[in-house]
Amino acid sequence: MSLAAESRRRSQLLALLSLFALLAPAGQAKGANRLTPPKPGLPTLLAATEANYARAGSLSAEFSQEDISAAFGEKKASSGTLSWKSPDSLRWETKSPEANLVVSNGRTVWLYTPPFDETESGQVIIRKASAVKSRMLDALVAGRFSGLLRQGMAISSAAKRSFVLKPSKRASGNLKQVSITLDPNSPIISKVAIEYRDGNRSTIELSQVRMGEKLPGSLFDFKIPPRTDVVRE
Repeated sequence: MSLAAESRRRSQLLALLSLFALLAPAGQAKGANRLTPPKPGLPTLLAATEANYARAGSLSAEFSQEDISAAFGEKKASSGTLSWKSPDSLRWETKSPEANLVVSNGRTVWLYTPPFDETESGQVIIRKASAVKSRMLDALVAGRFSGLLRQGMAISSAAKRSFVLKPSKRASGNLKQVSITLDPNSPIISKVAIEYRDGNRSTIELSQVRMGEKLPGSLFDFKIPPRTDVVRE
């Protein structure tokens, strides 16, 4: 593999790891998917959204994403599809401009980049899901906001159907705040804007959202293709 291709691949995978660390599903205790009263302080619309997602148990959507690097002033746009199935399965597939894939069945995470051309090999990084889990998925993909309140995250209304989530002052890490916007006609998340302390920003918009579909378990397992370099971390 050329040095340029290796550098490009590593950059892609590091970006995926950063995103997945933010969005990956958090484990739940037994029965956590049942409808439970939201914690006091949760805005009414978010409580309705949380109940809607809990009833549905699955989500499929198309996404468009824009990442902005503060250090270099660069913008990168990408798009693809995502699927989530309760309690903790996720498939995040970027199709444009460069294909890559994140798959988790709740136990294992696969981060895959296909070959750049016929002379190259693909690569998959395999990790335990517990190593990259984050409860932020509860708010951004699975609609579970009460867990963030229990962790001390502040949730406030920014507009009629927009909210801002801020970590507690004691929280470490690079995350500064997350803004979410709900669909104008239903309690479904349609846009997520993530701001980091280093000035970087990411915006994810969802469309063609479908909830409550029966998603096969095979969608959240990854079969390693031939000619794929395997890295276990």
